[in-house]
Amino acid sequence: MSSPQHPITHWYDTTIVQDGRSGAFWLLLSLLTTFLIVRGITRRIRARDPGSEGRTVVRDITIGGVHIHHQVYGIALVLISAFLEFRFQPGSPWLELLGIAFGAGAALMLDEFALSLYMRDVYWTDEGRASVNAVLLALVVGSLLVLATSPLQLSDYNDGSRLVFSIAIIGHTITSCIAFLKSKWTLGVLGLVFPVIGPVAAIRLAKPESVWARRFYATRPDKMAAAMRRHATDDARLNRIRNFLAGAPTTPPQ
Repeated sequence: MSSPQHPITHWYDTTIVQDGRSGAFWLLLSLLTTFLIVRGITRRIRARDPGSEGRTVVRDITIGGVHIHHQVYGIALVLISAFLEFRFQPGSPWLELLGIAFGAGAALMLDEFALSLYMRDVYWTDEGRASVNAVLLALVVGSLLVLATSPLQLSDYNDGSRLVFSIAIIGHTITSCIAFLKSKWTLGVLGLVFPVIGPVAAIRLAKPESVWARRFYATRPDKMAAAMRRHATDDARLNRIRNFLAGAPTTPPQ
């Protein structure tokens, strides 16, 4: 008689493997792990005594006087793993290994997303927080894709239920779109899967720089002022997390 599976192993087999999510699961886990490791390494390099540059393995890599950013290695990993997957479409365990390689490459690229966005080295500045935001958004979307239930099957419902269900789907999709217009990207994505989140995001005040605020708050100074106060409070909370991951904003090294 075979011994019972460990609960985690049982969950992995039934939820991840049997549903065909193993590649995406390991991609997501690799993205998160690589991002945390890279942030730890870059913070250590930044805090190190400049005189120890040649006496440690953990240092910036320079070739021919050119600083090689780690997004370069990320691009290579993403391209190689994607080409191998599309060309050979391997099964387990190669599928999971390619997922790990792709996730690691994506993390290296997204960790320097701000560099590509602003076309200059803003890693340790306020603008550098865009990289952290990009990684957090990728983790949220990836988690939803890995853990969410299977796509909706309207054929499972009778005509009356199908109509009500369709109206509900349209309604919460609209609320998520309103959240996007209010620049509430994370809540908007979550609202596409969890209907209760969309209406909450749609009701809350828009961010001052959003399309919604420019359109509907332009002639209402009280609304804009309230939105700016709310944004300042929310941003202060989020900045504690961003600053921990990205480092306290300082002038980037010349």
